[in-house]
Amino acid sequence: MAADIKGLMCKIDEVCGKVPNLPRQEVVLTRLMYFLFREINDALNSRLAPYGLNTTSFIALMNIFASPTGAIHPLELSNAMYSSRTNITRLVDELAGNGWVNRQPCSKDKRKVFLRLTDDGLNLVHKVLPVQAETMKDVWRSLTGQEAVQMQNYMVQVLLNIKSS
Repeated sequence: MAADIKGLMCKIDEVCGKVPNLPRQEVVLTRLMYFLFREINDALNSRLAPYGLNTTSFIALMNIFASPTGAIHPLELSNAMYSSRTNITRLVDELAGNGWVNRQPCSKDKRKVFLRLTDDGLNLVHKVLPVQAETMKDVWRSLTGQEAVQMQNYMVQVLLNIKSS
């Protein structure tokens, strides 16, 4: 991994030599975030795979689990996951096919449905949550508590900046 990072820096420096006004630091940060996301995603997926899950399906289950009512509208899930309604439909079809989620009609509007975890889905969430918690601890163990809070603040700051642009 260190060699990959060193290679990345060399490539960025090469490009910066060809494009004098390129914001080197911002390019480095952006590429590092990309690699960080990829590595975290791979770590999470490797620990989810034995349960028949990946990060996308797990995040969907967690969004339903986190709902105060225990149910969520597919559009809410789409918004929460920054995903198209088409992708969410495919994902929910998969989750329902595995018996982890069911669709319940809305009593006020029969055109709407709500997604709810089945007993199997709820049991799966309770089984996988400790595994994911350990993975998260492993991923971030090199940071002190204070550093983790600082990184969180920086990431939120960048996200808010992007959203307001």
